[in-house]
Amino acid sequence: MARVLVVEDEANNLDVAQRIIRASGHEALSAVDGVSALDVARAERPDAILMDLLLPRLDGFSVARALRAEDWAAHVPIIAVSALSHPGDRARALEAGCDDFVSKPYAPAELRAILVRYLPTTAPAGERGAAPAPAAAPRARTQERIGRVLVVDDEGSNVELLSRRLESIGCATLGAGSGEQALELAKTGSPDLILLDVMMPGIDGWQTCRRLKADPATADIPVIFVTARDRAEDVSRGFEVGGVDYIPKPFEAVELAARVRSALFTKKLQDELRKRNLDLQRMERSRQELIGMLGHDIRNLANSVVAFLQLVRMGSLRPSQAEFAQLLGLSESNVSELLRMVNALLDVYKMEEGRLEAMPHVASLEELVQRSIAQVSTEALAREIALESRVAADEQVFVDDGLIVRVFTNLLVNAVKHTPAKGTITVESGRAPERSIVVRVRDTGPGIAAPDAPYIFDRFYQGAGKSRGGTGLGLAFCKLAIELHGGTIRVVNPGEPGAIIELTLPGASGQTETPA
Repeated sequence: MARVLVVEDEANNLDVAQRIIRASGHEALSAVDGVSALDVARAERPDAILMDLLLPRLDGFSVARALRAEDWAAHVPIIAVSALSHPGDRARALEAGCDDFVSKPYAPAELRAILVRYLPTTAPAGERGAAPAPAAAPRARTQERIGRVLVVDDEGSNVELLSRRLESIGCATLGAGSGEQALELAKTGSPDLILLDVMMPGIDGWQTCRRLKADPATADIPVIFVTARDRAEDVSRGFEVGGVDYIPKPFEAVELAARVRSALFTKKLQDELRKRNLDLQRMERSRQELIGMLGHDIRNLANSVVAFLQLVRMGSLRPSQAEFAQLLGLSESNVSELLRMVNALLDVYKMEEGRLEAMPHVASLEELVQRSIAQVSTEALAREIALESRVAADEQVFVDDGLIVRVFTNLLVNAVKHTPAKGTITVESGRAPERSIVVRVRDTGPGIAAPDAPYIFDRFYQGAGKSRGGTGLGLAFCKLAIELHGGTIRVVNPGEPGAIIELTLPGASGQTETPA
């Protein structure tokens, strides 16, 4: 519960404000003129002040200035509550030190919203004589930002007032005094929303909105018109030039907050939809490329095996010939590659459909790595590439051994493909927080280009210039299998020579065997 001082010389208005404050769960203090307001404020040190501006003995502007000069009141929210509606009066109130401005007559909901904005419901009443608690400061100073809003109005006081309102609900703000300045800030400031006045010198709000929508760089920024021109034809014109909403002046603070939040939420959803659409388009292009590539690779691999078998059947190739063993090994390697391609494709689809489950149990990490090394040792030997394991012999993990062996195998196969002859591939491990085990696979190849690094674990991704080759399925399987175990996988050093792939696995500490 917070303590709110209401400074009001009209008895009915004072009673209404006090009732709303009490109904909101706070304590109401009162003063009926400016001099007594200073006395009560200094004695009681309230958590917030609702200040009428036209007061006997000393006006609200002077009271606000006097309080702001005192250290204890430097951050106490002061909300001006007045029937004065001229923009100059609002600007004077803000300049005097008021944090916000509420026009009379106000709706009870608006005052309640102000209280929620500046006084968290859990804030305790401050002790008398003590400095106000940090929790009593305006929420906008600490709450998470909900978006960046560009406020455009040729009246500086209107920009200031709107900015304060928006910041109190969690918005970051930019200000512009003309249409030309708004067009520039819309490009450089990257706002999520624009509040746009209509009647301005130079290009008016209609023209400004048209130019914003005609420029691809700013076309997706929603525009809400905030103007005193509220005739039906004005509202219609606002929508015609590309606005998404229309708020008449003078505006209600609660209505402004609701419409801004709605526009920012809609913008966020639209941005996500556009991003997903671009991702789908990229994946579809990659899928089409993959279909052509798979057809070519499968045909070449199969033709090589068929050619070998035909030579044997025709008697042109016998076991006694020197090239027999070489061609037999090549055929075996080609069949293994075909199986890896098919298995990776099937597994990726199964995992994405939730039909592949992990059956974890305690296993030796060194044993899993050695099983994977054995599967790729022939290919590594043929390319004179050394395979090294620097995994601790006593390191244990809680995983599905079949899935993790295939993860390591895919990573090693990928490393062998891109490591020059006489290079080295190393698997090493280490401890991570929360009982996780970190495993790194290093090679001495050219590395992974920085633009490709965020996407190499995406299904079908080939990379710029297809420098890493492959089907785009093996690494996608690795990502899904690791995430199925609650781990992560990433490129540690994008753009640097010698690719380093790092993954995390659950350690076996405190784990029990899963029943078969």
